[in-house]
Amino acid sequence: MALSTPGLRGLYESDARVRKALDSDQPSPEVARYLADAGYQTSERAVRRLRARVAHPDGRLTPNSIPDRLIESQSKKRIEGSASLKDGGKEGTFEVRLPEPIVNDNWDHVFEHFNLDPEKFFIVGDTVNMKMSKWEQSKRTEDGDRDMAQLSAYSYSAAFKRRSDEAIRPEVFEQWRMQILDRPFEPVLHTRLAIPRGTYDLNIADPQLGKKGTAEAVENWQRGVRCHKEEIKRLTAFGTPVERVHVAWLGDETEGVANNYGNQPHTVELNQTQQLELDFDLRMWTLRELLELGIPLSASSVISNHGEWTRNGSKDVVTTKNDNASTHIARQVQKAFATLEPFGIPHIDWTIGEDHPGIVVNLSGIDTYFSHGYIEKGRGQSTEIRTKAAIERQILGDTPRFGPVPLWMMAHYHHFYAQEFEGRTLFGMPALEAERSSEYMLHQFGVWSPSGMFGAVVGDHLARGWSNVNVF
Repeated sequence: MALSTPGLRGLYESDARVRKALDSDQPSPEVARYLADAGYQTSERAVRRLRARVAHPDGRLTPNSIPDRLIESQSKKRIEGSASLKDGGKEGTFEVRLPEPIVNDNWDHVFEHFNLDPEKFFIVGDTVNMKMSKWEQSKRTEDGDRDMAQLSAYSYSAAFKRRSDEAIRPEVFEQWRMQILDRPFEPVLHTRLAIPRGTYDLNIADPQLGKKGTAEAVENWQRGVRCHKEEIKRLTAFGTPVERVHVAWLGDETEGVANNYGNQPHTVELNQTQQLELDFDLRMWTLRELLELGIPLSASSVISNHGEWTRNGSKDVVTTKNDNASTHIARQVQKAFATLEPFGIPHIDWTIGEDHPGIVVNLSGIDTYFSHGYIEKGRGQSTEIRTKAAIERQILGDTPRFGPVPLWMMAHYHHFYAQEFEGRTLFGMPALEAERSSEYMLHQFGVWSPSGMFGAVVGDHLARGWSNVNVF
């Protein structure tokens, strides 16, 4: 839903990026296009009206506090004159007299006065003529005396045309013409069409905060976020626009204190409260870091085996598997950011698992399945084959829900892998735990993998639905 003028004004007062755009000398249509590309759903009409309502006498916006006398809508001002239409209503002319000048090329109130939709017409810029008149007039004051008042009027004539889907707006055409004339060109070595925007997906899996090597796990987490943040900047700078950043927490954020394995209580570095608070701190830090990019942000979280609250001496959960530390901390972080929104912090869209071990989130047109991967079961000779078989079983069990999903993100096995099958892609996530800290696998099987954080661009404009895969 597009932002109304009041909604856009709220962003103007709280969001430096919006304020800078509206304060610029760019035409209102270009500002509206820029804001829409940046993820702010607004319209040219809302931009024009906001600029007109809070315009400073020098034509620029004034920050924060706006005098009430300047906020009155121009649509309520008295308009005298005529409008004529020709060519079946496709074009026409105005001859009008106004009590105040046209501000920032905003003719909406003039169109509306003559029952014409401002969204369907535009003023032909080089046809505008304006004359200003000033005079003095006697006016009775409150004490009964008479005084001289300075009055003014503004007479305009202009031609207008009906917009069409095929027509290029005159201001856009003129802007390109001037840019081409002003810029020296080198020989063209390579050309490509503009790349549609995708979502940068950032997956946080298996840091197991609280187990041996917690400090290293924290360092791995923060390094991953910072590196992916820089990668997003690099992609944007070099022609791969990112319309949204998605952060997926894929489980085992904390180690737990008992019942995942026998000697767990004797090996943990942090107690239960310390683990949960550290998880909360790092999630809040992660979202704060990524919000600095000025790109719309979404987040998700799923249940995990180390997040289960179990009975002492048993792996049976006290309540249900969905009553889980992983999703519990996600909800606390969601609440914390919701309380900050009235103070100008951007909204974050959340998807938190409730009734299934996995969730499906649409990333720029690609339905993507996120799960820790510890409940879905399949048979096979290796982790990759078993996980593939587990996915196929999920699709058979709920075909309407999972059949159309082309991209699957799973964790739990602490190493990165990728495989494609029948038009689908499965990515297994590397772990953020301290390197070689899973002693059970290391000592029995000699198995370990480097720590890291997975990220990729996801979108339906890409042949496979994903590109630019990185593990930092």
